[in-house]
Amino acid sequence: MTPPSVRDPIRIMLVDDHVERSASVEEKLRDSGFEVISRLPSATGLLFQIEQHQPDLVLIDIQSPGRDVLESLSVVNHHNPRPVVMFSHEEDPAFIEQAVDAGVTAYLMDELNPDRVKPVIDLAIAQFKSYQSLRRALDDARTKLASQSVIEEAKQLLMDQRGISEDKAHKTLRTLSMDTNQSLPEAARSVINILGKPSRSAR
Repeated sequence: MTPPSVRDPIRIMLVDDHVERSASVEEKLRDSGFEVISRLPSATGLLFQIEQHQPDLVLIDIQSPGRDVLESLSVVNHHNPRPVVMFSHEEDPAFIEQAVDAGVTAYLMDELNPDRVKPVIDLAIAQFKSYQSLRRALDDARTKLASQSVIEEAKQLLMDQRGISEDKAHKTLRTLSMDTNQSLPEAARSVINILGKPSRSAR
């Protein structure tokens, strides 16, 4: 998910089963410059609500967040991640680990305090941005590594089957890439698909 610009108010979905506190929290959030786009008394249908309202951040404080809540957050985190702050009295390490794996950015074993909610949200957003940056860097590194592996495999096939040098094999791939308007990894995959297939006599 693309973080909101500094000019736009952060749009928050508040999920709180304590009605009076929820109203106070919403007021504090608005006073702090946030936009509360939805206030839910329970996490029932959480996945649908998130998809419907598309908040920038989800703030949750419910008595007993169950497996269905974590499953909904996991789906959101996989397809369109966003910061999630969860307040809970659940101290089970296994549950906390599951919550973090599901995409909870900040897990606090405490009650939601209207007067302290802004710094918690600010920290959660900073942590989310940092994590997403690291994740993108890791994805880029994996992509580059996979591409390099494909290129090396194609070069080796050209060297083995055509008896050419590594430099010549690389130039062959570059020429194929330009002639076919493909990226170098795509050209390498084409070579592997052609030269890597066993001959009829080898079957």
